[in-house]
Amino acid sequence: MATKEPRVKRKKVDERDLVAAVGGDPLLEVAERYGCGPIRFSGTSDALYERHLTFDDVVPVADAGLRERFEAVARSVRDLLSQRWIHTEQTYTRANPKRVYYLSMEFLLGRSLANNVTNLRIAPHLVRIAEEKHIDWIELLEQEPDAGLGNGGLGRLAACFLDSLATLQIPAMGYGLRYEYGIFRQSIKNGWQQEQPDPWLRRGDPWEVPRHNEHVRVDLGCSVAMREGRLELIPRLPSCLIGIPYDRPVVGYGGKTINTLRLWAAAAPRDFDFQRFSRGEFTEALTDTLA
Repeated sequence: MATKEPRVKRKKVDERDLVAAVGGDPLLEVAERYGCGPIRFSGTSDALYERHLTFDDVVPVADAGLRERFEAVARSVRDLLSQRWIHTEQTYTRANPKRVYYLSMEFLLGRSLANNVTNLRIAPHLVRIAEEKHIDWIELLEQEPDAGLGNGGLGRLAACFLDSLATLQIPAMGYGLRYEYGIFRQSIKNGWQQEQPDPWLRRGDPWEVPRHNEHVRVDLGCSVAMREGRLELIPRLPSCLIGIPYDRPVVGYGGKTINTLRLWAAAAPRDFDFQRFSRGEFTEALTDTLA
């Protein structure tokens, strides 16, 4: 008669055990978790951060300013999630499921670094490392401007929907517009409110990925012309714009699914008119570059 093998009680794997297995560095364990592609992370947890300061910002680590440190941290976090992001899209392509496409004129995302490190569950590790480097974590987070993509309930609702869809591992993608000047800045001068444009993209955005090879031509049934210093619409004179997509990661809580928010920017189809420029018509030479 066959004997029944005794049941072996399995020890629950604790994150601290995984940390010990990779030399006591918690971010190396995180790198192992999210390194689901062919490229493996190596070195210490400082390697990504210091590499971006050195090779992207070209500054000594000790001399880096807060904005440069923010960019290095943000790019390091994007490095961690990039292969999972690719893996998510490849999974959708293979399975060919029904997808949800959410179109909105606004996406009130807030600050992506705080949201992404929370959803990846690496915030405690980064806070600890920041303390060791004598960096104020809250001040570092404040270096990122709010994404100027919305300012009302519609935009906040859209952002929450995308976050929930990724957390629930539902194949989804958001579509919107990449506003160069989004939410206006307010100031008070002599007791009156002053509105100014908010150039939130002036220093670039470490989260977005331009997809120039996927640009599309948008034909219009009208044109614009500069007359007496003002742009005027000219009907029945066709023109076109070039739509350039920029992708941003939408990280679900736990980091298992990373969906995409695609924002479209408008670009002019050609550069300024050199012949007009040579004749001294400087304003008119720039008309075709206005998108």
